[in-house]
Amino acid sequence: MNTLMPRGPLAPTNENFARHAIEPMTRWLIQAALNQTKVTYGMVQRRLGAEYGFSTGYRATRLGWPAGKLMEDILGVRADAPLLNVLLVRQDTDLPGAGAGPFLAHRFRQPKLQKKEAWKKPHWREYCETAAREVYAFADWGTVYSKLFGRDLVEDDADALGAEQDGLVFGRGGGEGARHKALRLWVQANPHIVFPRLDVRRAGTEVVLKSGDRVDVVYFAPDRTVAIEVKSRDSNPLDLERGLYQCLKYRTILEAQDICRNHPVAACLVTEMPLPGDLDILRKRLGVSHQIHRVRLRT
Repeated sequence: MNTLMPRGPLAPTNENFARHAIEPMTRWLIQAALNQTKVTYGMVQRRLGAEYGFSTGYRATRLGWPAGKLMEDILGVRADAPLLNVLLVRQDTDLPGAGAGPFLAHRFRQPKLQKKEAWKKPHWREYCETAAREVYAFADWGTVYSKLFGRDLVEDDADALGAEQDGLVFGRGGGEGARHKALRLWVQANPHIVFPRLDVRRAGTEVVLKSGDRVDVVYFAPDRTVAIEVKSRDSNPLDLERGLYQCLKYRTILEAQDICRNHPVAACLVTEMPLPGDLDILRKRLGVSHQIHRVRLRT
């Protein structure tokens, strides 16, 4: 987190990006590399706004400039480093934008990759995915980061960056927030509204899995089990993203536990607000359903 927050929103200029965005973007992309994931332009834009004071009223693809700059810096200290910038992707294609073209063209000796419309061609995905695999396989990102910024790489604690108190698992967090609790109990009490066509025989809350995790709500029906993670209006995009992966984890664990009945397990994220576009694309890719229900907090 930047400790020198500006008084007003930072304009998305090259100068401001160079001074305030290169380090965190490098860190986030390295963390994505270590986790073998990707980061969308939209997510980086929101984090730069929330954590580093940037305005958010600009096209997220404007982040192609700092992505290119950080890659140039990386190559300056490690000429054989793979293309970390290919992990910054568009939400609609899950691939980097045209700004990655010159880097791809040079690395793979394919001049066609730096043409203006190259990112729209079928071969773009092939080269980008090859580059991403190289990034994931590279074992020296910590050293690269230290050479660039003069300090050790410290990975983000996803829970610390979230805004919602959700009482996630035993022994962690600072307790459950009032809005999260209200939404959780409402979802437990109203399966006929959340899943009107599901014959729910029992609705449990804070259901303990064999992994030690607690699921906010689980609907038990004769033909299906539904694990539900709730995120209240207190949630920020990082909470929402974490919620999607929690749904995926809970679904997998419940499927593993259900060795007798062998019937489908589904996962659903219930929020009080729409998901940002890139997270909705992620949701569809993970096979997690989503519903919006706004609950009045009783005082």
